[in-house]
Amino acid sequence: MIESLTNQVLRLKLETNKTKIVSIRIFEVQEEIIEQIEDKLFKEGFYKTTMDEVATELGMSKKTIYKFFPSKEDLVNAIAKRFMNKMKNKILPALNSDKNAIEKLGELIKILATASEKITPKRLDEIRKHFPSLWNEIDKFRTKMMFENITRVIDQGKTEGLFVDYPTTIIMNVLVNSVRNIVNPEFILNHSYSIIEAAQYTFRIIIGGIVTEKGKKLFNQTINKMIK
Repeated sequence: MIESLTNQVLRLKLETNKTKIVSIRIFEVQEEIIEQIEDKLFKEGFYKTTMDEVATELGMSKKTIYKFFPSKEDLVNAIAKRFMNKMKNKILPALNSDKNAIEKLGELIKILATASEKITPKRLDEIRKHFPSLWNEIDKFRTKMMFENITRVIDQGKTEGLFVDYPTTIIMNVLVNSVRNIVNPEFILNHSYSIIEAAQYTFRIIIGGIVTEKGKKLFNQTINKMIK
């Protein structure tokens, strides 16, 4: 009886380890596929590019690709989530650095400027129109990132005497709602702005409206200087 139970446990461990190995390998192949194809999709379009074109670019059959991504939407979702994680891994260290609050927001805008070179208003509009559930995830991601992280930067700026002591909740709601409505593909395409121009103007207007006399010099050296 004991020997039988021991054998069952050993089999279970082997199956569990095998499952882990298979899961890791699937993830690795998924990452390889994304690495090789994301530039093409960012450049030529998530919706327009066909899975036949993806297969040709990767040099593998569609049948093989579908083993790792059951649909094109799954592939697009994976690419977008990877991009968001990369952004998060750049933004968090910048906002958690030892710099003052205004410098941190300046660093954030620089990161957004680099990202906007890859993801254009046209690509964002394409996601909004053809992949609405993904667009909702992107909107939730940036909203959460702002509320959870920029809130601390605003409070830091007040402590440093760089920002006027207006209620943080009001500042953040004005900022977040402005970003959601202005750094938005529909608004940007209708008014011929780039993503980074829209973001720069938004931050310039809102942060410029809460700086103290002490903060103005730093603001003019960083955020205000970014728009000519």
